[in-house]
Amino acid sequence: MSAAMDEDRERREELIAAGYTDRRGALLFSALMTAVGAALGSVVFAILLLFLVPGSSETWATLAGALSGALMGLALALLKVRQGNTEARELVEDKEWKRILRRERGKSL
Repeated sequence: MSAAMDEDRERREELIAAGYTDRRGALLFSALMTAVGAALGSVVFAILLLFLVPGSSETWATLAGALSGALMGLALALLKVRQGNTEARELVEDKEWKRILRRERGKSL
């Protein structure tokens, strides 16, 4: 059981070294991007909403802009974390395959 735990620990360390984002990091990054999206959306999207719907109130446009910006920031954060984690997994798997191939070549010689 200890060998399996060591392998799991080594794999986690390799993933972290390759840029894998764990749950806590993903949560923090998502929260940051949501806050930035809300801040930018409350200005940019609010201006666009006021331009597109001239009779709307500024409060409604600001709230709608903040919400849409927050959702966009959250979506971007989740996509980036997923993409980065996929790349990190692929990098670690490639290294593992190279190790296996080297080991097999060494045995055949």
